[in-house]
Amino acid sequence: MANRLIRYDARLLRRTLADGFRGPADIVLLLVMAALALAWLRERIGAAPPSLPDEAIWLAALAGPAAFAWHRLARRRLAYLAEHSPVAAAALERQSRLGYLRLAHALAAPLILAAAGLVGSAAGRPAAALGVAFLAYGAGAGLAQIMPDRSRRGTMAAASTAPAEAIGAGRRAVLFLILRRQSLGRGPAFARAGLMLAASFALTLAAGWWGEGRPEALRVALLLSPSFLLLLMAARLDAGLLAFLPAAGFRPGFSAFAVSALPAASLPVAGLAAMLAGAGLAALAVLALLHLGFILLGIARAWLYPGRSARSVDVQLQLEAAGLAVTAFLLPPLAVAALLWRLWHFHRRCRDLRWMQP
Repeated sequence: MANRLIRYDARLLRRTLADGFRGPADIVLLLVMAALALAWLRERIGAAPPSLPDEAIWLAALAGPAAFAWHRLARRRLAYLAEHSPVAAAALERQSRLGYLRLAHALAAPLILAAAGLVGSAAGRPAAALGVAFLAYGAGAGLAQIMPDRSRRGTMAAASTAPAEAIGAGRRAVLFLILRRQSLGRGPAFARAGLMLAASFALTLAAGWWGEGRPEALRVALLLSPSFLLLLMAARLDAGLLAFLPAAGFRPGFSAFAVSALPAASLPVAGLAAMLAGAGLAALAVLALLHLGFILLGIARAWLYPGRSARSVDVQLQLEAAGLAVTAFLLPPLAVAALLWRLWHFHRRCRDLRWMQP
């Protein structure tokens, strides 16, 4: 592997995995989840595919936004490497950058196209779904390549240089900083969070009315879309601030409350809008599970950031979330037990770091 950027990130990934799964219990959990994932895949391969309406092939067009986001993420990673890594010179070379981007798409594209193929098979038109996904993926990646990549370092710096002042001012100031990060900007964070909730309510209500008479799967997807976008924005957390909170004496419970306040407020708002739009119990249950998943993931990140790099935490939680999802399909009680055990482990770790120098 000649590309220095790829070698550098591969080594970081190995260290990240070693940092996230260093204990015997962590390794056993990872192995159990891997075995369950293999069992689930074996069962799915032999099972009959689900049936979807013909219109479901247009879900393959989501490959476009996925490719756009993935390409932008890779470009931001290259920008970071060019400024804050020992391989900065390679990150500025055109050929090295192109090789890095090609590898990024070589890893993501097969997975996205495979998902599109499964949707197309369930709808009875796999070739059409693959064609839609292929064109959408190329368009999304191309658009991301030609668009200027505006750096957000100013916002990040503003959020990460304020912890000491905010912590000195009290819990309200810390909550303000976290909401400001989640609501994508500066200024009155509480008012902007309220506007986000109001917009989510209106869009969910409109989506429910517009989806009347359409296939149930499409209607549920429309109902979930506004909440999903809000939860994605609320998933933006300042790792530096959260890592400093235990050292300043804040308990894990406050960190959990601060990062989950906006997602938790979104659940009754979106649920009320969905009920007014005539959503059934199944749609409301999926909506609740979506919010619960984002809330628990945010809490886990807040409890793991102290003493860890944001990159290693996010990689670990992505792997654990995937393993828990597979376990939930096969053995739901085991998945619930594993989730509670991991949260207890993360809470204890964060509690033990209270008042300690970060």
